[in-house]
Amino acid sequence: METVISTDGTPIAFWREGSGPPLVLVHGGLCDHFAWFFVAPLLARKFTVYTFDRRGRGGSGDTQPYAAEREHEDIAALLKAIGEPAHLLGHSAGGIVALQAAERRHDLRSLILYEPGFIVDGARELPGPEILVQMQSALAAGNREAALRIAMREAVGATDADIAALAEGPGWTRLLAVAGAIPNDWALWQQTFSAEKVRGLRTPTLMLMGSSSPAWLRKGTEVICAALPNARLVVLPGQGHSAMITAPQAFVQAVIDFAA
Repeated sequence: METVISTDGTPIAFWREGSGPPLVLVHGGLCDHFAWFFVAPLLARKFTVYTFDRRGRGGSGDTQPYAAEREHEDIAALLKAIGEPAHLLGHSAGGIVALQAAERRHDLRSLILYEPGFIVDGARELPGPEILVQMQSALAAGNREAALRIAMREAVGATDADIAALAEGPGWTRLLAVAGAIPNDWALWQQTFSAEKVRGLRTPTLMLMGSSSPAWLRKGTEVICAALPNARLVVLPGQGHSAMITAPQAFVQAVIDFAA
């Protein structure tokens, strides 16, 4: 583990492996840098891969109050430490962060977004503010499991059966470990996508989505792709919202075909 210090003094933990052009991976919500466990070694055959814990998770700090701008600064600090133009890849909530960070830069080699979690108009109902209150109350009471279950139902659309199956698996402990950062991702999720803000983003961009992902995520990906002036869409057949776990070879090949 290495550490870079963000603008507000927050330490951001990161890891690097491989050789070649730098590729920074921005994980989504309800996880940390281990979300890239299956694909990072494969990508490291072509790139110097940088994974990091977004603030509030794992080895990184959690300076309050939270604001999305601080996450943009975290990425900027890591890119500065790398010292050369990098590819930037973001998934889900991390896709929101990566896109917003890219809007502020003109030196990225490319931008790759896998189903950034914006809710675009007409895609689905935005959960009411009472949901955040319920999760914050659970976290304040030390009940991370309750907060996690609410987040999975309301944000990811997981069924009770889905959640029960996850709770029986080895990854449940890791999900609980990062549950304290759920309000951060909820704040990102409340933001509105603006097509006008990205019209000037000329960075070559790859939009990825799974053919079996929830309809609202697929619609959002298509809307964002249409708004970006230099983007193309690749659909991963038979995959959902976590192809880097369920189909690492296909995910990696799509990235390499575009960026390498």
